This record gives sequence, C-alpha cells and structure tokens, in this order.
Amino acid sequence: MDKFYFEIRISPNAFFDIFVSEIAEFTSQAVEESEENGKMEIVVRTDVNLESKLISFLNMLCQNLSDINDTNVTFEYKSIKHQTKDYIETYKKSITGIECCDFYIHPSWLKSKGSKINIILEPSLAFGTGHHATTFMSIEAISECIKHKPNPDMLDVGCGSGILSICAYKLGANVSLCDIDELAIDESKKNFKINNAKINDIWLGSLEATKKNYDIVVANIVASVIIEQANNLLNCLRKDSYLILSGILDEYKNIVKDRFKPLQLIQEKSKDEWVTLVFLTPNIKECNEE
Repeated sequence: MDKFYFEIRISPNAFFDIFVSEIAEFTSQAVEESEENGKMEIVVRTDVNLESKLISFLNMLCQNLSDINDTNVTFEYKSIKHQTKDYIETYKKSITGIECCDFYIHPSWLKSKGSKINIILEPSLAFGTGHHATTFMSIEAISECIKHKPNPDMLDVGCGSGILSICAYKLGANVSLCDIDELAIDESKKNFKINNAKINDIWLGSLEATKKNYDIVVANIVASVIIEQANNLLNCLRKDSYLILSGILDEYKNIVKDRFKPLQLIQEKSKDEWVTLVFLTPNIKECNEE
C-alpha cells in the first residue's frame, strides 16, 4: 500500500453536477460531494498526483461552459497530501449506510438491519456505494418494475459496482451485466460473491455483444452515451418490457425523451438535478426506424 495519497477539493461557482460528472469521467475515480463552510466541494482522492492534469482539464471545461452559457464559470481548488494510514480510519468514519426501498446498503464494518435486505458494498476508489441520486432512483425504479413483472430477465448496462443488479437479484431477477471497463467487471463479480448473489451472464464490452432480449434493461450512464446507444438498447427489449434510463442531468432529459418517444414514458423521477426515466415498450420497431 502506498504511504501517501492525494486529495483535491474543487469548488465551482456554477454547474456543480456537470463538474461532478466530468471530473469522475476524467479521473476514472469515484468522487465525493461535501460541504465545507457553506460551500459545496467535489473531492477527488488518488494514489497518484493528478493536480496538474486535472486543473488543466477544468480550465478548459470552464472556458467551454462559459462560452456555451454566456457566463463566467470559474472554480477554486486546494490539493493536500495525506498519509494513507490516517485516511483509512477517517474515511471509514465518514461512510454511512443507505436505506433505499427494501434495502440497506452498507460497508462490512457497519451492522446490518434485520428489517431490511442487507447488501454489503465496500467503498472503492473506482465506484460509488449507492449514495448518488441516480443510483438511488434506479434502485427505486427496478423495485417497482419487478413488482409488476416478477422474476424478470434483467440487463444492467454499464454495471459499475454491480449494485443495481445485486438489488434486482435479491428481488428475484435473473441478471446479466456488461461494462466497457474491465475494473467494473471485476468489481461486480467481487460484490456478487460477497452478497451470495448469482450472475446469469456478464461480459466486458458493449450491448452489441448480446443477441438476447430482456424484460428489464437499465442503463445508469451519461445522457450522451444513452442517446448514442439508443438503437442497441431498444434491440435488447422484449414486448411489454421496461427500459430504465438514469444518469441524466435535468437539462438533457428532453433530448433523451425525444429519442425514445415511440416508447411509453410511464415514470419520471428527479433528485438533486438528476433525472431517471422509465419506459414501457409498446412499439420497439417504430423507435428503431427513426
């Protein structure tokens, strides 16, 4: 284990959620949202010093956002070097479990709750633990869909930690997972094993790799990828199946809705400027022909 790690705290003056998404994608690390002295911060922790590259990237992001929105977008930051041994205990104390629907998602060092379906998910530098609004809303949507379609075949696109599929499995679904990140595949397999859950199928790669159709398809990824993969997502659906799309910032929801408009939008959830859309599939062919 490295003796030191680096912490960078970023405070943008606008477009906080866009900064969160862009920083997470640029660094390939899970990011933490915190508040200090009344100011919201995005916290990145890594075992290599990313300060120079990250700040250069954020300067370009500010310029682009300023030009597009005709406003002055800026940010403040500070970088701190910590001893790893100090961080581990501090980090453990900062992590809390989260209750969502019938589930209590928590790290192994917190006690389980007898009234809930307990899912152990260890915090990781690469993946979140279910606290993010998009994950929370996706779990709610999956739970509701499975009530209407018991024991479904479900595909989790961009599975990350595997948390959505684990929840679905605990509710009776047969789950398949895919991700273009090899680390995500390894992380999902590990988390399934910890939680005594079974994967029906899992692969490294995109949707083109499957020829199967599913009762529920969930994609908790960014709006641009959802739009790009629209036809592939539609090709995975069965008649009278559910498509759950999440990871969508509020400002992009209408673009996503328009791309999937031949489907029946049955639910729209929003939380902290993020949106989750749930569709039913009355006419897949028409949508594919657009």
